[in-house]
Amino acid sequence: MKNPCPGLWLADIQEQTKHLTSLTNNLITLSRMEEERTRLQMIDFPFSDVVEETVKSFQALARTQNKTFETSIQPMISLYGDEKSLTQLVSILLDNAMKYSTPEGEISLRLEKAGNNVKLSVYNTADSINREQLPHLFDRFYRTDKSRSSRTGGYGLGLSIAAAVVNTHKGKITATTQDEHSLLITVTLPLKTQER
Repeated sequence: MKNPCPGLWLADIQEQTKHLTSLTNNLITLSRMEEERTRLQMIDFPFSDVVEETVKSFQALARTQNKTFETSIQPMISLYGDEKSLTQLVSILLDNAMKYSTPEGEISLRLEKAGNNVKLSVYNTADSINREQLPHLFDRFYRTDKSRSSRTGGYGLGLSIAAAVVNTHKGKITATTQDEHSLLITVTLPLKTQER
């Protein structure tokens, strides 16, 4: 019996190392976000521009996967917050929508002012959404479909990091479904936090 090619072993080890590094980085990010002593770099910044820029790479990815990706981004929305973590929030929500949308499915992002808040909504079609699972989507390590999540490379940390980012900015995040074949994640953030 021949030994498998050492090159394949090396490639497998490198891939596993990459996954473990990603998992470790996500856990560190989550633990930092959940620490009450976390010092965020709170500044006024053009959130509309950040969302617009973040969307670009996902639009290209959607095209390669034959997915429809629509956006409605209200211009000139400024936000007081940590630009780095809020950029990560947008990336997490879009990454989640891309990974779990149906083949050739639909994804949409909407950003708008709503009173004294900013509302960010990310929608995607899905094979099946169980309404009972919705409250758990933001739990650490929670995955709705274990086998599918392992194929997509997820660890069940993305949405829990998103929730931690929203919480540190005194906002709200919810997940809803109208028909059990789509998912809508809505983030509401105050334009100005109480404590500056």
